[in-house]
Amino acid sequence: MIALKLSQPLYYLMMAVLIANLTQRKHVKHGNKKRLATLWVAGILLFLQVELVMIQHFQLSDVFLIPSFIFALALAYLLRSKILVFKIRCNSCNEKMSFNKIVYWDNNLCDSCQPIPEEELKAAVEKEMEVEIIPENPDTVEEVDWDAWEPEETAVITYIFKDDKVLLINKKTGLGKGKVNAPGGRVEPAEMPIEAAVREVQEETGLTPLNVREVGQLSFIFKDGYSLKGIVFFADDCTGDMVETDEADPFWQAADKIPYDKMWEDDELWLPPAMSGKYIKGHFIFDGDKMLSQQVEEKQISNEKLLSDQD
Repeated sequence: MIALKLSQPLYYLMMAVLIANLTQRKHVKHGNKKRLATLWVAGILLFLQVELVMIQHFQLSDVFLIPSFIFALALAYLLRSKILVFKIRCNSCNEKMSFNKIVYWDNNLCDSCQPIPEEELKAAVEKEMEVEIIPENPDTVEEVDWDAWEPEETAVITYIFKDDKVLLINKKTGLGKGKVNAPGGRVEPAEMPIEAAVREVQEETGLTPLNVREVGQLSFIFKDGYSLKGIVFFADDCTGDMVETDEADPFWQAADKIPYDKMWEDDELWLPPAMSGKYIKGHFIFDGDKMLSQQVEEKQISNEKLLSDQD
């Protein structure tokens, strides 16, 4: 009998559809259309299975299969809008979709065309609203989100201490021309700051600093739009012969008599605590040579850090 031959494969097909429906309960996205569709298909298959069992039980002719299948097809036709929700290609770009998207995702969109979930979009908007905008021309350090701030250039400055004296220069060129400062300059591309520190001292004074270590970071914003991050280094000794160069006139100064009145205004705020063993983080707003706002943080440098820096 045809009914007997169809009964077993139809049963397995119905079980496969029901198993698929169970997986949809965990993975279905953007609604329940596809999950309901598999339920409707399973219901139609169940109807046919019952008909086949009845035909076998009462030993009816296979002719009775005809009205059963006609009724099942009619039911499927009436429910076509609820059943035919599975698409192989993306509704938006017509790209072939993965199996998961075909079976579980009601919107029939590929990964590239998926909309941002409302929860993620809301979180992104809230996060963006929380980000502080960095003013183009701030007057105070409190106006700037220094964690998000990016300087135009990075520079280094190196103080060499030897025999209770510190190496300073009369700066001849560039930013701070005419002021007393320590040797320093901009970090070149692909150059490490500590390498730049040694190079700048050599170029400006002829000396090579020894036992160089980082002791602070300084962030500057100028009212004319220029911005600079400075990394401060200390050295305990040096080698070589001191010479005057086109950039600087170097001289040794007693460490307890540093001429702050001839230097940038910020130096007197952070250099003494740095010399006392603190790690310095400073933020400054300048209008030309005049300091408008400042914030200096001090942190004690551990012995472990000092040893690692020297290594």
